[in-house]
Amino acid sequence: MSSKFLLNLAIHTSGIGFLISLLSEILLLMLIVYKSRDSFGYYKNLMIVYNVVLIMYSIATSNANLAAHSTETSYVLFRMYNGPNRTIGPLLILQFCTMYVTMLIILSVHFIYRYVAVFYHRMLWIFSKFYLALWVLGSFTLGLFLISLKYFFLGEFDYFTDELREVFKNNYNLTMDQVIYNGPIYYICDDKGECTKPLGVWLTMLALCSCFVICLGVMGYFGTRCFYRLSQIKTELSEHTRKMQKQLLFALVIQAGIPIVIMYTPTALLLVSPIIGISFGAYSNIAVSMVAVYPPIDQLAIIWIIRDYRNAIKRMFCKKVGPQEATSIYSKNRTSL
Repeated sequence: MSSKFLLNLAIHTSGIGFLISLLSEILLLMLIVYKSRDSFGYYKNLMIVYNVVLIMYSIATSNANLAAHSTETSYVLFRMYNGPNRTIGPLLILQFCTMYVTMLIILSVHFIYRYVAVFYHRMLWIFSKFYLALWVLGSFTLGLFLISLKYFFLGEFDYFTDELREVFKNNYNLTMDQVIYNGPIYYICDDKGECTKPLGVWLTMLALCSCFVICLGVMGYFGTRCFYRLSQIKTELSEHTRKMQKQLLFALVIQAGIPIVIMYTPTALLLVSPIIGISFGAYSNIAVSMVAVYPPIDQLAIIWIIRDYRNAIKRMFCKKVGPQEATSIYSKNRTSL
């Protein structure tokens, strides 16, 4: 595949993905608000928050309209410069990055909630409306802080622009005046092959990668604990509750797997590969395309997994749902999804 094709793939996926994402997110938001049972408890509010963040993420993705490129020493997100002010473009890129990081942090909060619901059910008050607002505010503040570092240390610098000039010309037939970019350059090498490591870049990437690793650790640790706990108590439950727990386990695996496969892994690979001298070039745009289509995949998976939502969709088309299918898969005093 040519570099031009991959560039267009990333740009067009962003636009098409936004339309599909917005429709699926509004649909799920309506289902959460009007079709969630009382047994969802505080998790209903957490789902609403996450869905709203996803909507903001989709808007930011569409506004940024990003593409990507990696070399043996750097990885950049970039967008076409359409004028009139070059200061706006970087802010759109950083808006996307802020929502991206915030969304992943709040996703980790989901797993903390599930852990508390399974092991310390009486402590669920820490996710009541007031404390949930603190969780969200803390997540957004952390995301904004990390991306602020990205703004100051990974922006457009003359030496970085010079490094990328030939790369963009050869791959996309673009001059550096036609693009706006942001991203790390890990090594600055002179004509003699001697390279230096910009300290600000490395510290910023250390902070960002630490956030990703911590989020993965939270999801992995709390998800695994919940998985084994629910597996242990299956034999103590009725047939109906066992079916509910089976769906709960399945939901846990699916909701953890989707962002890891579509978002975490490609991003981590692209961020780390230049450190060891590996370049994916224009193929980095495939990862950008995958990140753009994550929201609708996540929304549709949730609608499919949660039976109450699935039944509501069936009623829209079939006007009827069988009595067995309409039975709730939740109970008030057990773990919420």
